[in-house]
Amino acid sequence: MSELVGLGRSDADVRWLGIGRHQAALVIGGSVLVGDWLVRTGSPVIEVLIGVVMVSAAVRCVRGLTGGEFLKVVVLFCARSRWQRLAATREGDVVELRAGGTAAFRGYELNHRGRLDLSGTDIVNAQRLADLMNGLAVGADSSHVSLHVRRSGPDTRTFLALATDAAVCEGWSPSERLVDEVIGMDVGSSSLVLERWSYLRTNDQLRRVIRVDDFQGATSERALLERLQEVALDTDLALHVEVVGSLRAQRIAARAVHRVGSDAQVSRAAGFRRSAHAALSSQRLSQREELVANGQALLRLGVFVTLRSSSLSELRDSSRELQRKVVESGLRVDTGVGRQWSWFCFQLPGGPGW
Repeated sequence: MSELVGLGRSDADVRWLGIGRHQAALVIGGSVLVGDWLVRTGSPVIEVLIGVVMVSAAVRCVRGLTGGEFLKVVVLFCARSRWQRLAATREGDVVELRAGGTAAFRGYELNHRGRLDLSGTDIVNAQRLADLMNGLAVGADSSHVSLHVRRSGPDTRTFLALATDAAVCEGWSPSERLVDEVIGMDVGSSSLVLERWSYLRTNDQLRRVIRVDDFQGATSERALLERLQEVALDTDLALHVEVVGSLRAQRIAARAVHRVGSDAQVSRAAGFRRSAHAALSSQRLSQREELVANGQALLRLGVFVTLRSSSLSELRDSSRELQRKVVESGLRVDTGVGRQWSWFCFQLPGGPGW
């Protein structure tokens, strides 16, 4: 969607002058309490303390999260059970997965013919997938597609999960065995997963799920996710795509352009100079609106990397190696501490809980 001016940071949670709605609410509420304490005689000290805490909670301080968001993560992690259940059933060629939510999908494996470069230079397969996305966007409802690159030692296999009513493009064939490997268990059974603060323990392996949340530093000289596939340990790279229906896509694109334009007008009226970053973001959104109006699919992307190991020390080493590769790629990732079970569900085929 943004190949002319480059991918940027996700704009899904930006609401007002570059900050989230909860940040604006906390800052306004905290400022009101502090102001009331300053001007009103006899105001209790607890009022100003609450105001200061609310303003502090709006500041980004821990792994890209605001203080309030991080506190929410800690509370939810402590409140939920450490043990979670993963189950999958098959009816015909449809697999139903239950993990934090329920998702049904059909799974296909890429037919490798000769040497296939998984770094992104296989133009034919990429174009077929792009045509598939554009076809799905014609409908009124959103559709979920996920592409999984599973690396085990020297072997690499590619898996595609589609909605049950979507037709697969040429070059893919059903593969029941690869479905089991991508899920991490045999379809038709269930498994317990133990969640820790920064990793998961399954029946046979330890896993850590990491999410890519910023693409703005990436260059066009290399394939976007190439470096992430060069980690020495076994990895699963999951690219999830929500294909937004055409009518809703046009509303989303137009609303985003209007929001950024309104923010720019407010900033100029207040005497602030518009930064180059803001101008580039506006250009990117205007380009997206034009592409959607011309019939191109609007995609919401989620990229997850799952590291697999039999020991915690190897898992930590591979995590550090992955983060070095991320820096080389110009990307930024979130390690998902306290949210490993949720992200494990998100990266599974079909994205249960999306």
